[in-house]
Amino acid sequence: MGRSKLRDIVAEGDLEGIEVKPRQKTGIHKKGRDAFMSQITSNPNLEQAAEQGVYELTVSVDDCRLWPYNDRIYDSLSMENCKSLVEDIQKNTQLQPVVARKDPTGRKDYEIIIGTRRFWACQHTAAKTINIALIDADDKQAYKIMRSENQERDDTTAYEKAMNAKRVIAEIYAGSQKSYCLENDIGEGTLSNWMAIADMEPEIVAVIPSMFEVSVKQATKLRSVMNKAAKSKKAVLDRVSELAGAEMSTAAVMKALIKAGEDANRQKVRGPAEKAYAIGGDSQGVVVKEAASGALTIKVSRAASADSAAVIKVLSKHFS
Repeated sequence: MGRSKLRDIVAEGDLEGIEVKPRQKTGIHKKGRDAFMSQITSNPNLEQAAEQGVYELTVSVDDCRLWPYNDRIYDSLSMENCKSLVEDIQKNTQLQPVVARKDPTGRKDYEIIIGTRRFWACQHTAAKTINIALIDADDKQAYKIMRSENQERDDTTAYEKAMNAKRVIAEIYAGSQKSYCLENDIGEGTLSNWMAIADMEPEIVAVIPSMFEVSVKQATKLRSVMNKAAKSKKAVLDRVSELAGAEMSTAAVMKALIKAGEDANRQKVRGPAEKAYAIGGDSQGVVVKEAASGALTIKVSRAASADSAAVIKVLSKHFS
């Protein structure tokens, strides 16, 4: 089925034109198909995969697992943020199928590519079944499909995008940020901003109440002040120790860390302090020099060395 043919089917409302081979009676009604076709027309990558054939199935949630490169952090889902979806599925059934592929590892039958929240919700319904639209896609294709879908919704956090990109680059693109950016039409600047979150020091992450609330702007600002000088990075990490256990919001913690780095950068570098004492007719008889690092140098001239009592006297006065 060509791409233009698929669009024609949607335009004409002939949803039966899609190849459908249910494993069992699906129970997916016309509204569900309409919802899936809406996904296809707004997601070119999904449309391309759908051209190879779409199979609608109703399966047990126990036969499914999330595709490992899904960018929504599953552990962040709870009844608190998914209750309305669970109740809706219980009452009206699952109107929109998730998009899945065969699990290439064999650990489960299917991997969920799109529909993490729906998968979570279906796991918490009495039926514990889920409607899936089964497509054929490799990891790179699956990633493009997922990104296109999430760009349409734009409801994943910067933290989820950042951590996902870091893992995908390492495991799908063999560590090549350039290939990742080129193949997914992502600007290198955008990726760099995400990495400001993904590459945060573990000790900083430990004091942030919720990484899901960290913005790209905050993360890039913190990275900038820490990279200016060793002293600013030290100041930030020192502040981290002070904030451990503090009851503060994510925004307040980030603001405090950025300020610590900026304050350290504003401190003027103190030049070496030098004091000379005249002894034995030599105006530079004893010279005491203290570097900015705290290192101390004492020079005694030949003329002054003949009068050890005078040398001891001026040094005692200097350090008193």
